[in-house]
Amino acid sequence: MSATTTWHTIREASLISGLPESTLRYYEQVGIIPPIARDPSSGHRAYSDADLERLTTISCLSSTGMPLDAMREYLANAAEGAEGARRQMELLDAQALRLAARAEVIRMQQAYVSFKTLYWRAVAEGRADDARRLLEENSDIVDKVKHLQSDGKVTGGVGR
Repeated sequence: MSATTTWHTIREASLISGLPESTLRYYEQVGIIPPIARDPSSGHRAYSDADLERLTTISCLSSTGMPLDAMREYLANAAEGAEGARRQMELLDAQALRLAARAEVIRMQQAYVSFKTLYWRAVAEGRADDARRLLEENSDIVDKVKHLQSDGKVTGGVGR
């Protein structure tokens, strides 16, 4: 008994993978995914089940914020046996470090928002001394968040 290939439209591939159709086209254009087969009668992309499995992996890697070059390498390593597996671990370790750095940025942003909420509560309640004390005690948070902005680790302003 021979297995038959099920073909999927770009819309179906998008729904299954969670990636927008424009991203699927872009990933094909930049070589993240190999060229997709075309329906001979319409010329439209026809995704195989194997393509969809690859897109699921790509979607997960993309959702971690992995850079395109690292995703491309990750996908190429999959068929390289033990050496490929070692390279996969290195890529994933590097991504884990990037995510930890992002988590630290978010932690600092949360600390800033919490402190500023307390500050403005003190101002609203007429407790000027408490507000000044909060500013003094949390100057390190202000400095850290301010440097996140100047280091380019934050998009959008954080204000003081």
